Amino acid sequence: MALSTLSLSSRTTARAIQRNFITKQTATSRLSLPICGDVIRPSTAPLAAAYMHTASSRTNTSPSSSRTTSPRLQFFPRYSQVNKFPLAATMATFSSSNPQHTMQTSGAADSVWIHKVPYNQYPKFHTLDRDLETDVAIIGAGISGITTAYELVRRGKNVVMLEARDVLSGETGRTSGHLTNDLDDGFVEIAKKHGEGGAKIASESHAWARDRIGQIAQELGIECEYRRLPAYDISQFPLGHEKHDQEMDELKQETEMQKKIGMHTRFDPNLKVKGWSGKIDQRGGMVVDNQATFHPTQYLVGVLNWLKQQPNFQCYTRTRVMSVAEKGLEVLGLGHKRVEIQTENGHTVKAENAVEATCVPLQKLSVITELEFYRSYCIAIRVPKGSIEDCLLYDNAEEYKYVRLTACDDKDDYLIVGGCDHKVGQEETTPRYAELEQWTRERFPQAGKIDYQWSGQIFEPVDFLGFIGKNQGCDKIYIVTGDSGDGLTHGTLAGKLIADEIEGNNVTNDWATLYAPNRLASILKSLPSLISHDLQINAQYKRLLQTDITDIEDLAPGCGGVLNPKTKKPMAVYKDENGQVHTYSALCPHLKGVVCWNSAEKSFDCPVHGSRFSKEGICVAGPAKANLSPMDKGGEVDQGIAVGAE
Repeated sequence: MALSTLSLSSRTTARAIQRNFITKQTATSRLSLPICGDVIRPSTAPLAAAYMHTASSRTNTSPSSSRTTSPRLQFFPRYSQVNKFPLAATMATFSSSNPQHTMQTSGAADSVWIHKVPYNQYPKFHTLDRDLETDVAIIGAGISGITTAYELVRRGKNVVMLEARDVLSGETGRTSGHLTNDLDDGFVEIAKKHGEGGAKIASESHAWARDRIGQIAQELGIECEYRRLPAYDISQFPLGHEKHDQEMDELKQETEMQKKIGMHTRFDPNLKVKGWSGKIDQRGGMVVDNQATFHPTQYLVGVLNWLKQQPNFQCYTRTRVMSVAEKGLEVLGLGHKRVEIQTENGHTVKAENAVEATCVPLQKLSVITELEFYRSYCIAIRVPKGSIEDCLLYDNAEEYKYVRLTACDDKDDYLIVGGCDHKVGQEETTPRYAELEQWTRERFPQAGKIDYQWSGQIFEPVDFLGFIGKNQGCDKIYIVTGDSGDGLTHGTLAGKLIADEIEGNNVTNDWATLYAPNRLASILKSLPSLISHDLQINAQYKRLLQTDITDIEDLAPGCGGVLNPKTKKPMAVYKDENGQVHTYSALCPHLKGVVCWNSAEKSFDCPVHGSRFSKEGICVAGPAKANLSPMDKGGEVDQGIAVGAE
């Protein structure tokens, strides 16, 4: 995505390679730190320091082989070789000192988008305190939910939107802000799964969404940095490297496919980005014209402010949905079926239709088994205004880098650089920021201070395209999931597609079949990847027999981990900065996977299906619906404070 909602790795054929060898570690794999949460043990400090100072010296250490009894856990400071700037993890500040930060965003680290639009500028809504009936209930207040609400309200539907935390608290607020129909997986690969006709529809629908955002911003008078610019796809290897020419050939093939399906794309062997003055030369690549970028939260705050003024729109925040079910019976036009939604606080919302705009459906399996769950990372680093070309930039690596600019102040812009993706809960997190910084400084030596660093989640379908439409086996419940790293355009086109489908016979949408959640042909073509992914996911249940720590005293303040006593259930343990301990069940409420500590975002992440929980045990990403159950008074109090109940 480009974290769009962050961008996932692998442009063109590289994505397919990644899926086929999902469990393989290569010579360039990142250092696997001990303990499933990046808490670096003293015994590994020399190795960790070596990693921080040079990407070329990475080694591969098995995380599982390192889970042994050890002295007190601690973090080690890290410094950049270049200009002695502290690395990203020590530069950016956490806002988690705010006890309700968890309700505002899904990680301890804040994204660059709060630089212009802090959380206190987001529209505020009340918690649901009664039962309701409406035409359409939308669960989730990110770009998918907000855009779907906008399209339906414009058509005269009565809409109620429900959000478990605050608006824009999910992945939309952690995107990198790319708007492109130059899709992450590449149209050569998409055509193999969906045919050239499907590839063309995918291109056209994402292009429509890219343009629709600009149109809505103009109609509502929203200033959100929306602008047109080119996208550049380049090799990950410098000129002279033996694989550079091979990737140039792949980009030429992608260029021809994009031209074939009607995109304005060309190959330029001399392509060079203005401002790329570092010694590493990766010139040459594919140019896709007429792409765009914007400030995502500025835009969506503007849309929400408009919606808030409409008589047929209501929004309720801090209202967690626990079940969505169809009730009643319709046969041959007789009878009537509706949707009933139950909230955590005991209220019921009845609707003619419901939309789960929750990144991933709130259900046990079905379409969830056709998704892979990734973390992707971003830094926002200051660069002098005008010193780097305003463009979208991607390299062709499996875990590719993605780059764009956004405004900072009168003197500087922010260069947003992202990448370094990995499966949720299955690899270390904090070293990603060091890698992004090193990559940036080697190519853009004018880069200055890092002000923000954050990560986000990507939901990757096995056949490369998202699932938008009626949930499998349902007539009245719609889902939006599988952004495949292009979540901003994916969520926007979902708004139109679902609004058209809810209108039924009055409107038809040619995109519906391509994105249908019950599609089968392209899924069958992806069966080897699906089986490989399923086996790899099931292997994560090994954590039922593992422990990260043997004694809570091993945890340093501000750290977390899983304590798995042989005679008790595993506990997710967080020791706050004051040394107070808070414990929760370590079993994910979804399918009982054992969570892992993510030190970059101070969260507990499930390696099975990607559910995530804050350090207070609050569910910040599904498919889990419930929070981690507190196992002591400290956990119970902390959880209450986080949701505003204490």
